[in-house]
Amino acid sequence: MKRQGPTAIVLAAGQGKRMKSSMPKVLTNVLGEPMINYVLNALQSAGIVRPTVVIGHLGEMVMNAVGERGEFSWQRQQLGTGHAVQCALPRLEGYTGDVVVTCGDTPLITGECYRRLVEERRRLKAAAVVATMVLEDPKSYGRIKRDASGQVTGIVEFKDASEGERAIREVNTGTYCFEAKALREAIVEIKNDNAQGEYYLTDTIAVLLEKKRSVVAMISPDPEEFLGVNDPADLVSAESRLSQLIKLRHMANGVILEDPATIRIEPFVEIGPRTRLRPGTILEGRTVVGADCVIGPAVTARNVTLPDNCHFGPHSIEVRAPKA
Repeated sequence: MKRQGPTAIVLAAGQGKRMKSSMPKVLTNVLGEPMINYVLNALQSAGIVRPTVVIGHLGEMVMNAVGERGEFSWQRQQLGTGHAVQCALPRLEGYTGDVVVTCGDTPLITGECYRRLVEERRRLKAAAVVATMVLEDPKSYGRIKRDASGQVTGIVEFKDASEGERAIREVNTGTYCFEAKALREAIVEIKNDNAQGEYYLTDTIAVLLEKKRSVVAMISPDPEEFLGVNDPADLVSAESRLSQLIKLRHMANGVILEDPATIRIEPFVEIGPRTRLRPGTILEGRTVVGADCVIGPAVTARNVTLPDNCHFGPHSIEVRAPKA
């Protein structure tokens, strides 16, 4: 299909062994929604529709979950992020615009981040813009290398980094915006002669720099935005951060939360102004609560619509989807 505006490649082929789950990692629920949905929603809000989703482990499940929101490319062997992008590029044949490359396991990323990446690449006419973050403890992230003038000179993966390189605190987030032609030219030149025997997408940066093409690193003001979910501990952190953001949004709209730490609100819940949620209230799914209501304490509501001025005490309300 002919593409208008920026497009994207979403890396979603990983098995996610550390999650100890029987499903693909990107389908892990974060506050009741598969985490890849958050990425797709952010891309859509940035004007990027029908991205190419790279699938592998239990890919049919990912296809069923994403549906018409994306196109799909198979990565039959897990040979690295560079190889995943190679698998996706045939879907972009003839396309000459912006290509955002992002991970399907980063549920906190925002559409504003994707917009900034695209705008920065266009403004600077760069071959690539890399989203980076500065961390007190960089752990195993790839390090961003710069020269004395601050220009990017490369990205080194943690396992291949020297002791000095591991001391660098600016790290790669795994999110990029490429000029499509530059990405095609660089991706065919990367090799797998590294500690993991994989084709790293980060090596495209070195190729572009060798070709004297412009590469820019855009430092994010909010490192938590790029929190990846790799294990159950990461899942708890992501849910906690997302829950906080959701509650702040509702409170800004006039919703009153009594004891917010005990209240759970899933991302697609709608709540009218001046409604009061009492301790232990749980609102899930596509629940809609009107204005001037009092809900709780200890109420669970899922996929229900509650009218204005209603009062519900400690009950459980649920509408079950009909069986197929």
